[in-house]
Amino acid sequence: MRFVVGKNLLEAKNRAIDKALDLKAPLDKRNAAAAVELPEYLLVNHEELFELAVWRWGVPDGAYDLEKDGTRSCSVEFTYLLMARELEIPELALFAMALCGTYAIDTNDERGFVSDCVPQTSVEKLTAFLDGCPGAPGSRRAKQALRWVADSSASPMESCLTLLLCLPFRLGGFGLPLPELNARPDETTQSRAFVGSRTIFGDLYWRDGKIMLEYDSDEEHTGSDRIAKDSKKRVVYAAASIQCITVTNEQVKDTEELTKVARLVARALGKRIRNTDLAFRRRHAALRERLLSFTRVPSL
Repeated sequence: MRFVVGKNLLEAKNRAIDKALDLKAPLDKRNAAAAVELPEYLLVNHEELFELAVWRWGVPDGAYDLEKDGTRSCSVEFTYLLMARELEIPELALFAMALCGTYAIDTNDERGFVSDCVPQTSVEKLTAFLDGCPGAPGSRRAKQALRWVADSSASPMESCLTLLLCLPFRLGGFGLPLPELNARPDETTQSRAFVGSRTIFGDLYWRDGKIMLEYDSDEEHTGSDRIAKDSKKRVVYAAASIQCITVTNEQVKDTEELTKVARLVARALGKRIRNTDLAFRRRHAALRERLLSFTRVPSL
């Protein structure tokens, strides 16, 4: 089975025709193929993905979607497994965060992404698919990466920040437990009096430690209306006894500053951050560069 990659399914199908591959042929035919849609940012950073290796393992259930014209395209879950053969853990986890998030990378947008998208899949669905094909090429790495993936990220920077804080120490992260992303905190009688009929959601929330990180982007948190809304949210957090910390672009880009943030979160969770020596700071800086360059976030 061969995989024909394109920035959209139409491009993949046309490439299949050029290669004399059949997207409708039975899976046991030598020229049988499936179309794989990958986002432009991924192909720009990894041109080798245009030529995915032949799949010689058994085809897992749920691997394909049949289009109206009878052609075969990879499911989102199978695409993730294919990427696990090509990407390292940090990039693979970031790719999964985008699949499970409510944003999509779009270099034509001034922010570099568009919001309010329907998630393409979820951590639960990805896990269930991988459980159905134990031993498949890339499945071990795919499962490892999911340990640090959370649903509902609303932006590339939320995904990067989550991974910088939660990836293991050996990879340059701080090893913190995964937060809930864009979750609604528990309400108290007192906080309901402040929130009224509005629904308040926080960016990164550790419910056990009652600590919230709000990512304060340069673009999203300017203007009087936005500033007023953020101020009201912080009043609600205070009423619910939730510690709220604002994290800016500059803090994300500064290892020392982000270390301070990580220590505050760790303390709220009753945990400790390991010694952040020079070797770790170098690993962390390298991880940050990998993550931020992978999504090509224009603001950074």
